[in-house]
Amino acid sequence: MSKSLGNVIDPRDVIAGASLQRRQFPHGIPECGTDALRMALCSYNVHGDDIRLDVATVLSYRRFCNKVWNAVKFVLSALGPGLDLQPPEEMVPQQPMARWVLSRLVQAVGECGRRMEALEVHGAITAVHHFWLRSFCDVYLVGGPLSI
Repeated sequence: MSKSLGNVIDPRDVIAGASLQRRQFPHGIPECGTDALRMALCSYNVHGDDIRLDVATVLSYRRFCNKVWNAVKFVLSALGPGLDLQPPEEMVPQQPMARWVLSRLVQAVGECGRRMEALEVHGAITAVHHFWLRSFCDVYLVGGPLSI
């Protein structure tokens, strides 16, 4: 986008939504939120000064943020108010599915750490995104027990 061509989108319009009457956005820009915009910006593998931001990517991350919120609410409600948390080093998962999801989490944390050390934020975002959607939500929450 170029200021001289007048086709720059104000980030506040992406965050809060706007009813723009432009050719690219005939129905305006839907409200995406700050977290979705941040994640979308971090997900780009940028080798220069410019980012060609796609509002569809921001919308995709808005749905991802919503999925994170809903999954956390679901897990907290399933565990109940009387949850007795143990220190992580004392946790020993009993069910095979719990061991599997924790092994996938360890892989994702390792990949995220390697990518951040290499200053590849987009790779770290991809690792988190992939674990949360493909392992935690799609497999563990749908088919596995919630007790670890």
